[in-house]
Amino acid sequence: MNTDTQGKREEALSFLTDHNTGVLATVSREGAARARLVYYACDDAFQVYFMTFANTRKAADLAAHPHAAFVITETEVPRTLQVEGQVTDLSDQAGVDPVLSDLVHTLQSNTKFGAPLARFDPSALRFYRITPDWVRWGDFTLGRGTDNVLTQINPTEN
Repeated sequence: MNTDTQGKREEALSFLTDHNTGVLATVSREGAARARLVYYACDDAFQVYFMTFANTRKAADLAAHPHAAFVITETEVPRTLQVEGQVTDLSDQAGVDPVLSDLVHTLQSNTKFGAPLARFDPSALRFYRITPDWVRWGDFTLGRGTDNVLTQINPTEN
């Protein structure tokens, strides 16, 4: 596996910021694995911000086990970014956090259908942040073998 280089970090961060949906994986109180697509926003430290309703399985899973995995991928150009880390409930700070404001803007930008969350009562929304302790960038356009394709990224290093 490649070691983290500034160029790979910038590629991975650009990939993260260029997308707005990814798959969130959590574990239920009973130990069942669950995955679902969520809209997200991010910052330069690879922190991923997302929202859900307080009465969802996502919220219950995160209350029981505040650690999650998150994956962004595309099929046209085979690349993927994997993030794992601690999840923090930011619901009390949602109105003042600029990244969460960007997320709300993203969710409101689909003028044809609107965001799925926009169809529900906003008073029950929960806002979360994944602070990564592990990030891996996979660029499968680079050849064969893990040494060419996969790069471990240090999320705290700028």
